[in-house]
Amino acid sequence: MEQLMEEKREAVEVAREYLEKLIPGMETLCGELKGDRQPDTDDFQKQCIDGLNWVIEVYNRTRDVMDTEKIHVEKQELNEKLMELGTAIKDKEDGKIAQMLEDVVIPFLKDLKEAAKI
Repeated sequence: MEQLMEEKREAVEVAREYLEKLIPGMETLCGELKGDRQPDTDDFQKQCIDGLNWVIEVYNRTRDVMDTEKIHVEKQELNEKLMELGTAIKDKEDGKIAQMLEDVVIPFLKDLKEAAKI
């Protein structure tokens, strides 16, 4: 049991380090989606969303070793917003994607980064 907890703490640390790169990447993506679109914006968006999915997976599996009091969005609310984000991505609504990232995803990731300081 202690080994499992140590592995979870290690996963949290890796996720926290990854968030150091993912959050600025998401912020850059928002700028691109708001009118500064680059030839590789679609690929960059996919990489950011893949990263988001990975971080959420780590979060779901390691919540018991994090300071979840620092996360200000409820899990149900986050799931609903992520479903909306998925629809916006499918419909290629750049403005809505950027807005969802700025209003929901990036604040969640910043909270998660703080919660991961264990």
